[in-house]
Amino acid sequence: MRRGEILAMCWSWIDFARGYINIPSEATKNGKSRSIPVNQVVRDVLSGLQLTAGRNALLFVSHKTGGMLQDVKKGFRAACNEAELVDFRFHDLRHTAGTRLGDTGADPFVIAEVLGHSDLKMTKRYTHATDQRKRAALERIATYGRDNELRLAERNCHKIVTKRRAEGWVTFRKFLCLEGEQRGLNPRPPDPQSGALTN
Repeated sequence: MRRGEILAMCWSWIDFARGYINIPSEATKNGKSRSIPVNQVVRDVLSGLQLTAGRNALLFVSHKTGGMLQDVKKGFRAACNEAELVDFRFHDLRHTAGTRLGDTGADPFVIAEVLGHSDLKMTKRYTHATDQRKRAALERIATYGRDNELRLAERNCHKIVTKRRAEGWVTFRKFLCLEGEQRGLNPRPPDPQSGALTN
């Protein structure tokens, strides 16, 4: 989310049941509404803020005016000092989020939706091809098709083994029947046409 969207955020935007922040069109830069899923960390933070929110519709309220916060420079600077971050701006959080999404393998269209970009050219600024991602992509090319071949080979082997097991079981049953006949344990019923029936 952009800084303006965060500072203007209202409790009515948050759908705790479904786990979404629904940003209305009048609060977005491009004038298009969008919904952003929230992870468990954000959900826990929002739940904690809700306990002390009172009746104010805004999440972040100015202690001076009672209205919407206009900036967070002082608090953000203090947070950067505590985290020992140098030359770090609020907007860099957004840049980092886009880059981390790309590093986890998120689809560019997903990143664009989360960041609120209407053009993928904007998203490209936030998704850099790191050495690790380039190496992983080339490794996937090297094994392209091999996984499908392995799965096909495994299925064929499974069919062969299953067939041989079935054939083996039939052979084993025949063996048991023959053994039973030879030992008189499982004699065959007499043939009515053989004349061997007795009264």
